[in-house]
Amino acid sequence: MVRSVVCESYLEEYLKSLSKKQGTSIGLLVGQPSSHGKDYIIYLNKIKDEGGADQENKILLDVDNQQVSQHALIETRILPGGFYVMGIFVIYPKNVFEDPILLKKVKTMLVDMRLTFSSNLLIQGNCDELDGGEKLVFFYSSSSNVFGCKSVALKSDNLSVKPCDWKFQDRPTKWYAMSTFFETDEVFVLRKNKTDDQYDTEGNLTDCVEKVGRQLEQSVVFFDGTPIDGKRLIEDVVKDKKDDPLLVHIYSPSLSQNDVTLRKIETFPGVLKFDGIVSSKVFVHAKNSVAEATAFIKADVVRSLMSRVQIHCDSLVQSEDSLTQDPIVLNELPRRIYYPIRAKSNQIQFSEYLLSEETKEVAIPHIRETLDLHLTPKELCATVEIVPEVKEEERHDAKECETGTADRAEGKLNLTLIGVLAASLVLIIAIIVFYLTK
Repeated sequence: MVRSVVCESYLEEYLKSLSKKQGTSIGLLVGQPSSHGKDYIIYLNKIKDEGGADQENKILLDVDNQQVSQHALIETRILPGGFYVMGIFVIYPKNVFEDPILLKKVKTMLVDMRLTFSSNLLIQGNCDELDGGEKLVFFYSSSSNVFGCKSVALKSDNLSVKPCDWKFQDRPTKWYAMSTFFETDEVFVLRKNKTDDQYDTEGNLTDCVEKVGRQLEQSVVFFDGTPIDGKRLIEDVVKDKKDDPLLVHIYSPSLSQNDVTLRKIETFPGVLKFDGIVSSKVFVHAKNSVAEATAFIKADVVRSLMSRVQIHCDSLVQSEDSLTQDPIVLNELPRRIYYPIRAKSNQIQFSEYLLSEETKEVAIPHIRETLDLHLTPKELCATVEIVPEVKEEERHDAKECETGTADRAEGKLNLTLIGVLAASLVLIIAIIVFYLTK
């Protein structure tokens, strides 16, 4: 069966504007794949060089594969659950499917992209359960505006190429928004590196996200307050519903062990308290099933948490005192903001993440650089999540938690002196009482 791909017609205008430059443009295809129906492309954008220059003056063979795969990873962080980087588009004078050398080049781009996603599993860039391990290559001629699309089977040994039926659709697809909040409040073991006996911040936080992900796998999702059969289609669920979005609640089992007989006392180098509230917003179409929507919601929470961890750790600055770690370290993960990719045709929103001291104006250049999307601060919604409120006992200086050796010695000396004085006082009182009662 030939894979069917639907793309909104306004995106063709974007491709035409790029092709007018009569050069080379490499970009990413963003959408929602399906294992049994149509694939939907909802956004596409060109990739810029590391220096910020466009790629139109390059030949295709000069494009850096690592740059493409890294951009795909960064872009996946900002996608809501259910959306993926589904492949690449190539604007080029020559047809990449008719030239074996060019076709080999685009195949290696997709292989590198898959490997990058595989090394960042919690970002969930690969979606084999939906696309069968195949990624799309869309070719658009910069000389004739002729286009074509094929899929590359990345899990096959020979990277076989299959035909695809690509259509630009004038009528926009109806998307339904589903919103929820997920709260976590767990304590995990804090582990040290085996090599340098130091705490690995990103490794420990990643372990937390992984454990929360396993918790979500066992969670139950209610839609508008009720459980719904996973086989039902979204169009049936929303048929009698007038208001968007669908209200979603996630009910998760506790990670704590309730069986007292299985509990035991262990000594650990430290603990990590992982708590906070995560906002989630996913988008589904009428032919999605409830089971698919449930999977998208859970994936969105995990992807959002892991994106925050990576962004936070990338922002950390190593100092000369980094080898001497404080007993208490506070890691404030960035908060999530939302923005539309095209307000008129659909309600789909992507995300960006801001550190505690940042304002939404900071996100504008990054959105433009990542998505080639030009927005104003007014179009960014930064009120869904607020800056986390840190408890005072968590904010204090770590030096207050432990006294120095001299301080501890002085403390012991004072306690001894007080004990001697108290004993002497009792002895004097006893002698006085003895003579008075004699």
